[in-house]
Amino acid sequence: MPNPVIFIDDPIAKDYSPLIEKVLSIVNGVDRLDVVIQQEITNVTHLNEILYYYYNHVRTKIEGLPLFDYTFSINIIFNISHTKLLELSSQWNHAFIAQQEQEIFTNIPLAHTAIEAELAPSNYPSKCNKVIKQFHTTAVGGTFDHLHDGHKILLSMAYFLTSKRLIIGITGSELLKNKKFSEVLESFSQRQNSVVQFLNLIMDEVVHYEIFQINDICGPTGYIRDIDGLVISHETISGGEFVNKYRREHGFRELDLTAIKVIGDAESNAENAWKGKISSTDIRKREMGRRKMQSSN
Repeated sequence: MPNPVIFIDDPIAKDYSPLIEKVLSIVNGVDRLDVVIQQEITNVTHLNEILYYYYNHVRTKIEGLPLFDYTFSINIIFNISHTKLLELSSQWNHAFIAQQEQEIFTNIPLAHTAIEAELAPSNYPSKCNKVIKQFHTTAVGGTFDHLHDGHKILLSMAYFLTSKRLIIGITGSELLKNKKFSEVLESFSQRQNSVVQFLNLIMDEVVHYEIFQINDICGPTGYIRDIDGLVISHETISGGEFVNKYRREHGFRELDLTAIKVIGDAESNAENAWKGKISSTDIRKREMGRRKMQSSN
Protein backbone atom coordinates (compact mmCIF):
# COMPACT_ATOMS: atom_id res chain seq x y z
CA MET A 1 0.00 0.00 0.00
CA PRO A 2 1.46 3.42 -0.95
CA ASN A 3 2.61 5.68 1.87
CA PRO A 4 3.10 9.42 2.45
CA VAL A 5 6.56 10.99 2.20
CA ILE A 6 8.08 14.22 3.49
CA PHE A 7 10.77 15.99 1.47
CA ILE A 8 13.17 18.19 3.45
CA ASP A 9 16.09 20.16 2.10
CA ASP A 10 18.84 20.67 4.68
CA PRO A 11 18.41 19.25 8.21
CA ILE A 12 21.96 20.33 9.08
CA ALA A 13 20.84 23.97 8.81
CA LYS A 14 17.13 23.75 9.71
CA ASP A 15 14.99 21.91 12.25
CA TYR A 16 12.11 20.19 10.45
CA SER A 17 10.38 18.79 13.52
CA PRO A 18 7.46 21.31 13.30
CA LEU A 19 6.80 20.20 9.71
CA ILE A 20 6.95 16.52 10.62
CA GLU A 21 4.60 17.02 13.58
CA LYS A 22 2.02 18.71 11.35
CA VAL A 23 2.26 15.92 8.76
CA LEU A 24 1.85 13.25 11.44
CA SER A 25 -1.39 14.89 12.56
CA ILE A 26 -2.63 14.93 8.94
CA VAL A 27 -1.78 11.29 8.15
CA ASN A 28 -2.64 9.98 11.64
CA GLY A 29 -3.03 6.21 11.47
CA VAL A 30 -0.83 5.34 8.48
CA ASP A 31 1.49 2.35 8.81
CA ARG A 32 4.57 4.05 7.39
CA LEU A 33 6.06 7.47 6.74
CA ASP A 34 9.25 8.16 4.79
CA VAL A 35 11.44 11.26 5.01
CA VAL A 36 13.74 12.13 2.08
CA ILE A 37 16.68 14.49 2.61
CA GLN A 38 17.62 16.61 -0.40
CA GLN A 39 21.09 17.89 0.54
CA GLU A 40 23.96 15.41 0.41
CA ILE A 41 25.36 14.51 3.81
CA THR A 42 29.10 13.85 3.90
CA ASN A 43 29.98 14.13 7.60
CA VAL A 44 29.46 11.03 9.77
CA THR A 45 28.76 13.13 12.88
CA HIS A 46 26.02 15.05 11.07
CA LEU A 47 24.35 11.87 9.85
CA ASN A 48 24.52 10.23 13.28
CA GLU A 49 22.92 13.27 14.93
CA ILE A 50 20.25 13.72 12.23
CA LEU A 51 19.15 10.09 12.25
CA TYR A 52 19.09 9.97 16.04
CA TYR A 53 17.12 13.21 16.34
CA TYR A 54 14.43 12.50 13.76
CA TYR A 55 13.85 8.81 14.49
CA ASN A 56 13.64 9.63 18.19
CA HIS A 57 11.44 12.68 17.67
CA VAL A 58 8.90 10.89 15.48
CA ARG A 59 8.72 7.90 17.81
CA THR A 60 8.10 10.22 20.78
CA LYS A 61 5.39 12.20 18.97
CA ILE A 62 3.34 9.23 17.76
CA GLU A 63 3.01 8.01 21.35
CA GLY A 64 0.59 10.91 21.87
CA LEU A 65 -1.46 10.36 18.71
CA PRO A 66 -4.49 8.05 18.93
CA LEU A 67 -4.22 5.97 15.75
CA PHE A 68 -0.49 5.09 15.77
CA ASP A 69 1.11 2.18 17.60
CA TYR A 70 4.48 0.45 17.95
CA THR A 71 4.17 -1.16 14.49
CA PHE A 72 4.38 2.24 12.76
CA SER A 73 7.46 2.48 10.50
CA ILE A 74 9.51 5.62 9.90
CA ASN A 75 12.29 5.56 7.29
CA ILE A 76 14.85 8.33 6.72
CA ILE A 77 16.33 8.26 3.23
CA PHE A 78 19.44 10.26 2.32
CA ASN A 79 22.03 10.68 -0.46
CA ILE A 80 19.93 9.05 -3.18
CA SER A 81 20.15 9.67 -6.91
CA HIS A 82 17.33 11.04 -9.03
CA THR A 83 16.97 7.60 -10.60
CA LYS A 84 16.48 6.05 -7.17
CA LEU A 85 13.99 8.79 -6.28
CA LEU A 86 11.90 7.96 -9.34
CA GLU A 87 12.07 4.26 -8.46
CA LEU A 88 10.82 4.93 -4.93
CA SER A 89 8.01 7.23 -6.03
CA SER A 90 5.83 4.19 -6.80
CA GLN A 91 5.82 3.44 -3.05
CA TRP A 92 4.38 6.86 -2.14
CA ASN A 93 0.89 8.24 -2.63
CA HIS A 94 1.45 11.84 -1.53
CA ALA A 95 4.33 14.16 -0.67
CA PHE A 96 4.59 16.96 1.89
CA ILE A 97 7.06 19.86 1.84
CA ALA A 98 7.62 23.02 3.86
CA GLN A 99 5.92 26.00 2.27
CA GLN A 100 9.15 28.02 2.20
CA GLU A 101 10.90 25.24 0.26
CA GLN A 102 8.45 25.00 -2.65
CA GLU A 103 11.00 26.37 -5.12
CA ILE A 104 13.53 23.72 -4.11
CA PHE A 105 11.19 20.81 -4.76
CA THR A 106 9.86 21.63 -8.22
CA ASN A 107 10.35 18.15 -9.66
CA ILE A 108 8.57 15.96 -7.12
CA PRO A 109 7.23 13.00 -9.15
CA LEU A 110 3.83 12.86 -7.37
CA ALA A 111 1.09 15.05 -5.92
CA HIS A 112 2.25 17.16 -3.01
CA THR A 113 1.07 19.59 -0.34
CA ALA A 114 3.02 22.56 0.99
CA ILE A 115 2.70 22.95 4.76
CA GLU A 116 3.25 26.18 6.66
CA ALA A 117 5.73 25.40 9.42
CA GLU A 118 8.31 27.54 11.16
CA LEU A 119 11.74 25.98 10.66
CA ALA A 120 14.19 27.08 13.33
CA PRO A 121 17.96 26.89 12.75
CA SER A 122 19.67 23.62 13.69
CA ASN A 123 22.93 23.48 15.57
CA TYR A 124 24.76 20.22 14.93
CA PRO A 125 28.39 19.74 15.96
CA SER A 126 30.79 20.09 13.05
CA LYS A 127 33.44 17.78 14.50
CA CYS A 128 33.99 14.83 12.20
CA ASN A 129 36.65 12.15 12.05
CA LYS A 130 34.97 10.08 9.33
CA VAL A 131 33.29 10.90 6.05
CA ILE A 132 31.02 9.27 3.50
CA LYS A 133 32.42 6.07 1.93
CA GLN A 134 35.36 6.07 4.35
CA PHE A 135 35.81 2.30 4.14
CA HIS A 136 35.99 -0.14 1.25
CA THR A 137 34.39 -2.88 3.38
CA THR A 138 32.25 -2.29 6.47
CA ALA A 139 30.59 -4.78 8.80
CA VAL A 140 27.54 -4.52 11.03
CA GLY A 141 25.65 -7.12 13.02
CA GLY A 142 22.63 -7.73 15.23
CA THR A 143 19.51 -9.79 15.81
CA PHE A 144 17.40 -7.38 13.70
CA ASP A 145 14.26 -8.84 15.29
CA HIS A 146 11.17 -6.72 14.61
CA LEU A 147 13.37 -4.23 12.76
CA HIS A 148 13.19 -0.95 14.67
CA ASP A 149 14.62 2.58 14.51
CA GLY A 150 17.88 1.64 16.23
CA HIS A 151 18.48 -1.13 13.69
CA LYS A 152 17.73 1.30 10.87
CA ILE A 153 20.29 3.82 12.14
CA LEU A 154 22.85 1.03 12.48
CA LEU A 155 22.30 -0.13 8.89
CA SER A 156 22.16 3.44 7.56
CA MET A 157 25.47 4.40 9.16
CA ALA A 158 27.14 1.22 7.90
CA TYR A 159 25.92 1.92 4.36
CA PHE A 160 27.01 5.57 4.60
CA LEU A 161 30.59 4.58 5.53
CA THR A 162 30.91 1.92 2.80
CA SER A 163 32.28 2.47 -0.69
CA LYS A 164 32.04 -1.10 -2.06
CA ARG A 165 31.15 -4.00 0.24
CA LEU A 166 28.76 -4.10 3.21
CA ILE A 167 28.83 -7.23 5.37
CA ILE A 168 25.76 -7.80 7.54
CA GLY A 169 25.66 -10.43 10.27
CA ILE A 170 22.26 -11.58 11.51
CA THR A 171 22.13 -13.66 14.68
CA GLY A 172 21.10 -17.26 14.08
CA SER A 173 18.04 -18.68 15.83
CA GLU A 174 20.10 -21.07 17.98
CA LEU A 175 21.70 -18.15 19.83
CA LEU A 176 18.32 -16.54 20.55
CA LYS A 177 16.52 -19.42 22.28
CA ASN A 178 16.82 -17.79 25.72
CA LYS A 179 15.60 -14.34 24.64
CA LYS A 180 12.64 -12.87 26.52
CA PHE A 181 9.27 -13.36 24.81
CA SER A 182 10.89 -15.80 22.38
CA GLU A 183 7.41 -17.04 21.38
CA VAL A 184 7.03 -14.01 19.12
CA LEU A 185 10.66 -13.74 18.01
CA GLU A 186 10.84 -13.63 14.22
CA SER A 187 12.51 -16.42 12.26
CA PHE A 188 15.89 -15.88 10.64
CA SER A 189 14.27 -15.60 7.21
CA GLN A 190 11.79 -12.97 8.46
CA ARG A 191 14.56 -10.90 10.02
CA GLN A 192 16.73 -11.22 6.92
CA ASN A 193 13.83 -10.14 4.72
CA SER A 194 13.24 -7.03 6.86
CA VAL A 195 16.92 -6.07 6.58
CA VAL A 196 16.88 -6.57 2.80
CA GLN A 197 13.71 -4.50 2.38
CA PHE A 198 15.19 -1.60 4.34
CA LEU A 199 18.52 -1.72 2.51
CA ASN A 200 16.73 -1.75 -0.84
CA LEU A 201 14.86 1.36 0.30
CA ILE A 202 17.90 3.45 1.28
CA MET A 203 20.71 2.15 -0.94
CA ASP A 204 21.85 2.93 -4.45
CA GLU A 205 23.48 0.19 -6.52
CA VAL A 206 27.13 1.18 -5.98
CA VAL A 207 27.45 -0.68 -2.66
CA HIS A 208 27.12 -4.47 -2.66
CA TYR A 209 25.84 -6.11 0.50
CA GLU A 210 26.21 -9.68 1.76
CA ILE A 211 24.29 -11.29 4.62
CA PHE A 212 25.79 -13.90 6.95
CA GLN A 213 24.27 -15.89 9.79
CA ILE A 214 25.96 -15.27 13.16
CA ASN A 215 26.47 -18.47 15.16
CA ASP A 216 29.16 -17.25 17.56
CA ILE A 217 30.25 -14.00 19.24
CA CYS A 218 32.22 -12.55 16.32
CA GLY A 219 30.25 -13.76 13.32
CA PRO A 220 31.83 -12.86 9.95
CA THR A 221 34.26 -10.38 11.55
CA GLY A 222 35.98 -13.41 13.08
CA TYR A 223 36.83 -15.09 9.78
CA ILE A 224 36.70 -12.50 6.99
CA ARG A 225 40.11 -10.85 6.88
CA ASP A 226 39.43 -7.92 4.56
CA ILE A 227 37.11 -5.72 6.63
CA ASP A 228 37.98 -2.11 7.41
CA GLY A 229 35.33 -0.86 9.80
CA LEU A 230 32.63 -2.09 12.18
CA VAL A 231 29.50 -0.12 13.07
CA ILE A 232 28.14 -0.70 16.58
CA SER A 233 26.01 1.16 19.10
CA HIS A 234 27.35 2.84 22.24
CA GLU A 235 25.60 0.04 24.11
CA THR A 236 27.77 -2.64 22.45
CA ILE A 237 31.21 -0.98 22.43
CA SER A 238 32.59 -3.82 24.56
CA GLY A 239 31.51 -6.26 21.84
CA GLY A 240 33.46 -4.30 19.24
CA GLU A 241 36.52 -4.33 21.48
CA PHE A 242 36.16 -8.11 21.87
CA VAL A 243 36.06 -8.50 18.08
CA ASN A 244 39.29 -6.51 17.72
CA LYS A 245 40.99 -8.57 20.44
CA TYR A 246 39.97 -11.75 18.62
CA ARG A 247 41.20 -10.41 15.28
CA ARG A 248 44.56 -9.37 16.77
CA GLU A 249 45.03 -12.83 18.25
CA HIS A 250 44.32 -14.43 14.86
CA GLY A 251 46.60 -12.19 12.83
CA PHE A 252 43.87 -9.97 11.34
CA ARG A 253 44.05 -6.19 11.41
CA GLU A 254 41.81 -4.41 13.89
CA LEU A 255 38.59 -2.79 12.72
CA ASP A 256 37.87 0.92 12.96
CA LEU A 257 34.87 1.17 15.32
CA THR A 258 32.04 3.65 14.71
CA ALA A 259 29.44 3.89 17.49
CA ILE A 260 25.94 5.21 16.87
CA LYS A 261 23.80 6.96 19.45
CA VAL A 262 21.28 4.77 21.29
CA ILE A 263 17.62 5.55 20.58
CA GLY A 264 15.54 5.87 23.74
CA ASP A 265 14.78 8.03 26.76
CA ALA A 266 16.91 11.11 27.36
CA GLU A 267 18.19 9.48 30.56
CA SER A 268 19.42 6.31 28.81
CA ASN A 269 23.15 5.82 29.39
CA ALA A 270 25.79 3.22 30.17
CA GLU A 271 25.46 3.81 33.92
CA ASN A 272 21.81 2.69 34.01
CA ALA A 273 22.38 -0.08 31.39
CA TRP A 274 20.61 2.04 28.73
CA LYS A 275 17.29 1.84 30.55
CA GLY A 276 14.47 3.12 28.36
CA LYS A 277 16.17 2.41 25.03
CA ILE A 278 14.11 1.17 22.12
CA SER A 279 14.56 -2.59 21.87
CA SER A 280 13.29 -5.72 20.18
CA THR A 281 12.51 -7.09 23.64
CA ASP A 282 10.06 -4.27 24.32
CA ILE A 283 8.46 -4.72 20.89
CA ARG A 284 8.08 -8.47 21.49
CA LYS A 285 6.47 -7.73 24.87
CA ARG A 286 3.96 -5.45 23.17
CA GLU A 287 3.36 -8.03 20.46
CA MET A 288 2.67 -10.69 23.09
CA GLY A 289 0.14 -8.38 24.73
CA ARG A 290 -1.55 -7.65 21.42
CA ARG A 291 -1.87 -11.34 20.55
CA LYS A 292 -3.30 -12.20 23.98
CA MET A 293 -5.86 -9.43 23.63
CA GLN A 294 -6.85 -10.67 20.16
CA SER A 295 -7.23 -14.26 21.37
CA SER A 296 -9.43 -13.20 24.29
CA ASN A 297 -11.83 -11.25 22.05
